[in-house]
Amino acid sequence: MGSGSTRLIRFRAPSASLAAVVVRSRQGSTEETQWPARREPGNAGWWRADVEAAAGDHYGISVDGGSLLFDPHCWDFEVTQDGPRSVVRQPWPKCVPGRRLIEGPVVYELHVKGFGGSYLGAIEHLDHVVSLGANVVELMPVHPFDARQNYWGYMPLVWGAVHRGYAQEPHRAAEELAEFVAAAHERGLHVWLDVVYNHTGEDEVSLGGAGLRGLDPSVYRLHDDGTPTNDSGCGNDIDPAHPWVRELVIESLDRYADLGVDGFRFDLASLLTRDRGGLVTRITEWGIDRGVTLVAEPWDMGGYQLGRGWPWPSWLQWNDRFRDQVRGFVRGEPGLVRALRQRVQGSPDLLGPDGVVRSLNFITAHDGLTMHDLTMRTDDRHHSWDCGDELRMQQLQHYFTILVLSAGVPMWVMGDEFGRTQQGRDNPYDIDGPISWVDWSAAPEWAELTDFVRALTALRRRHSLAQFRFHGVGAEPDLGWHSHSLAWCSGDLYVMSNAWWEPLTFEVQQAGEWHLALASVPPKTNGLTWTLAPRSIVVLER
Repeated sequence: MGSGSTRLIRFRAPSASLAAVVVRSRQGSTEETQWPARREPGNAGWWRADVEAAAGDHYGISVDGGSLLFDPHCWDFEVTQDGPRSVVRQPWPKCVPGRRLIEGPVVYELHVKGFGGSYLGAIEHLDHVVSLGANVVELMPVHPFDARQNYWGYMPLVWGAVHRGYAQEPHRAAEELAEFVAAAHERGLHVWLDVVYNHTGEDEVSLGGAGLRGLDPSVYRLHDDGTPTNDSGCGNDIDPAHPWVRELVIESLDRYADLGVDGFRFDLASLLTRDRGGLVTRITEWGIDRGVTLVAEPWDMGGYQLGRGWPWPSWLQWNDRFRDQVRGFVRGEPGLVRALRQRVQGSPDLLGPDGVVRSLNFITAHDGLTMHDLTMRTDDRHHSWDCGDELRMQQLQHYFTILVLSAGVPMWVMGDEFGRTQQGRDNPYDIDGPISWVDWSAAPEWAELTDFVRALTALRRRHSLAQFRFHGVGAEPDLGWHSHSLAWCSGDLYVMSNAWWEPLTFEVQQAGEWHLALASVPPKTNGLTWTLAPRSIVVLER
């Protein structure tokens, strides 16, 4: 084997009688060397091996002479023709975190490859994100995963490494991610990562190997009868009470934070509370210590904790009620005005007064239809409606206006601002192709929508969204089943929303010299009343 240095490999294998680390040189030969592991005294279940290896060498763990297993603690990882392998490398560089945001977060969710092809390629489009008025980019997972089976990345194989498939030089994946983060910071952007600690993507048949499952299957949750749980919908649900799981999660978060990452969105976060909250409490303490933002997706297939059911007040929460009810209102569904009034002011019915900072509002995300496709596919499950080309622009502007001018943290998915389409597909998790990529050449034809979004975020920056007062076409809102309109005033903004299919005339209920700031369709006014076109929204400013 080529020259290298001595490195300590630690792993847990409580059922093993014999264990070793097998290293394959990458220095021009296929030679393999086996290094025996020894039990750690006083640390039941743990093994250690001192191995000689060079950067780039592949290695795996052999337990009782079985097939090679990958190291859950590895700093680098590669799926090879021979199966998954851990890769020897030095610890990642430690980078400076971003400066504190001047204004509240406005989040732009993106997939690294779909957005820019690679970590470095994505840098080229960060100025576009800044121009929109967003100040956070949220990256879909960058844990290593098997790209032969998946595109989105929600099937992690190890938690503490960086996916090589998004790097122009695969052995520099961590460095290239760090360069992306630094470039975002230079532009005043924060970077959040979507992290998946609720399950792993191990599948020995398709992947050709295993890690945690082969070393210590007790890290996975089981029903009382011994069968595996599947509240993630992906299999391999982890047990958040397991000490090794907790160690691996915090280790992974530390590594990403050391690259300068500013926040983390936890996929199916409610699954991490199956230990009565011990792991999430530990993550919360860690997050406060590191000064990062924590965001929960507070549901899974077996639990729903949105609002007060998520008892960690420092966390933001994805608000799917906002998504569904705003979609339904704009589509023209009955009985939603009362709910819309709650969503617009930060969902106090769910989150209390802290909703103005804790509710992460979204109409679209990676899973589901793009905003454009909400207007081209009629589907009750998605609360979507094929409105036709004539109405499409104003429906999109209606969505964006409610999203950006509601209390809470707004988020939309890459390309929504210029009508990105997935041709109606709502779950292209395994499609690595044009359907899932941003078509930047299409942006100019949607300049009207993009400029509208920029104007909305500028309004948001100029005005504090607090102390909401609600009205209808007159003084009081119509909260009845057949109502399709709502007006609200927050500070020096007055929003009038008509989701009905006929014109409606609104009388402004707050004193002051109001002038037109934005409109999806120009309204008619005599200075006292404003007549809105069907399915349109108008914003006044004083």
